[in-house]
Amino acid sequence: MDKTLNQIKKEFSEIANEHRQINSFFFGDFVDAINRDAVEYPLMVTTIQPGTIDDESIFVNLQIIICDKYNESNYSQIDEIHSDCLQVCNDIRITLKQYRFEDYLSIDGAISTDPFINRGADMTAGWTMNVTLNIYDNENWCAIPYDNYDFGNE
Repeated sequence: MDKTLNQIKKEFSEIANEHRQINSFFFGDFVDAINRDAVEYPLMVTTIQPGTIDDESIFVNLQIIICDKYNESNYSQIDEIHSDCLQVCNDIRITLKQYRFEDYLSIDGAISTDPFINRGADMTAGWTMNVTLNIYDNENWCAIPYDNYDFGNE
């Protein structure tokens, strides 16, 4: 695997930190993210989903959530939040297609998006997008940290 999951997490953290419309980032479950003390909205949450491995790649499926808080009595805010958060989702898609990433990953297939309204402890609205990262793997068996393991390749 040309990049580790921790390195991918760091890239998404940097994307969130540098984007002017995202105020906080969480890598994990959405419920855990919004139940933290002092969440700063708009929020970006990246959650790992089931993936696959083949001979050339590791496919990491991520659910990316972009959301903002709204006032319960002001439903017109939801339209504004949906508009802004969808633009941020597209910004992330465009970012992942830049030269910075081309040496070690590509986006596999189309990205599905789904608007949501969450009426939990924090009243939030936004978008989820499901991204499949095709992370290249050159199957470098020499780099596996074994002690004296005989692969039988000679």
